[in-house]
Amino acid sequence: MTQAAIAIDSAKGIDPSALRNVPLFADFEDGALDELARLFTVQSFRKHQTIFREGDPGEKFYVVVSGSVAVVRDAGEGRETILSLLTTNDFFGEMSVFDSSVRSAGIRTLTPAEVGVIHRDDFLALIDRSPRIGRALVVALADRLRAANAMIASTSSQDIRSRLASLLLHLKEQFGEAIPEGTRITLRLTNQEMANMIGTTRETVNRSLNRFWDERLIDMKTSHIVVSDEAALRALVV
Repeated sequence: MTQAAIAIDSAKGIDPSALRNVPLFADFEDGALDELARLFTVQSFRKHQTIFREGDPGEKFYVVVSGSVAVVRDAGEGRETILSLLTTNDFFGEMSVFDSSVRSAGIRTLTPAEVGVIHRDDFLALIDRSPRIGRALVVALADRLRAANAMIASTSSQDIRSRLASLLLHLKEQFGEAIPEGTRITLRLTNQEMANMIGTTRETVNRSLNRFWDERLIDMKTSHIVVSDEAALRALVV
């Protein structure tokens, strides 16, 4: 049994309402959404559990019902690179489903998470019946490619402070919650996870975050980072 299988606490049917806010299925009428929901099961994972690994067979397509996950690649010597973060209503696993290849990256949960799962054959048949899903996938994949290209460009051209500022701004946009002191980033990443996203070390991230705090760009009095001065962070992104 794989670690991914062990990580699954339970499997159950998916509520059609959980699919309503997924952009791929936004245009489905209630009856079609009910039919679609019957093709999915929901699997529950604990925090920091592997859903699948790089190199695994690509037999299923996934939708994030709740929680957040990281797209990761093996960087060698026990290290990983975090390529992107996905949260509720995002999807993953589509590339291997289309071309029957092995997984080009792994998925690891960052929080407790529930994911909707549909088998490859059912998903491809669904696309045949609903071409608009294929079009929505193309748009979503193009957006992801642009984001990946931007990340690569920033990692190769920016210094560490700029990269970290850019990451904090990205997290603010994706996971931000307005509070009187600024914007709280609701997703808690470890310093190592942030280092894995911007190509540096945990110690460097720790020093840089503390410097940002000293400069009052962020606040770290609680377990969640608060962006206190968004304009100053943006000024660091060159």
